Amino acid sequence: MERKEFLSLVGVSVGAIILQNCMSGCANSSDPTPSNNNNNGNTGGTGGTTTGLTGNNTISKGTIDFTLDLTSASFADLKTDGKAIVTGDVIVARTKAGNYIAVAKRCTHEGTTVDFQADNNRFNCSNHGSNFDLTGKVLNGPAASPLTQFSTSFDSAKNTLRVS
Repeated sequence: MERKEFLSLVGVSVGAIILQNCMSGCANSSDPTPSNNNNNGNTGGTGGTTTGLTGNNTISKGTIDFTLDLTSASFADLKTDGKAIVTGDVIVARTKAGNYIAVAKRCTHEGTTVDFQADNNRFNCSNHGSNFDLTGKVLNGPAASPLTQFSTSFDSAKNTLRVS
């Protein structure tokens, strides 16, 4: 084998390895799903909590329609302006102005759970940087579709919040 032929084969092999690594880096399975955290003014939450919840908070089980008992420790964060919780498929937040809002928790780009950023009046997907306003409208991509918005109604006499 001549030197020129050898170098050509080495170059093609190295190129193939680099291409394989680049392509596998773009696969959905390699994208981590970040966990929610409460740092830098962001408020996320934890899912799976059912104490103080009645109704359906899971999209796959039908229409979203549930009530949260805000006297329950599970949902106590919602008594504070600027806080949010994730329950089922929904993120429920209380804005800095004291209004309750609720949207689907999954970013429409690749399904990562979004965080509520009270200081910026938006929802943020930390996976790829999409931002959504308080109604779920896309502020910047890569997400192209809005988050589903749900209506909220607070019953001060019962200290409950209905999301539908």
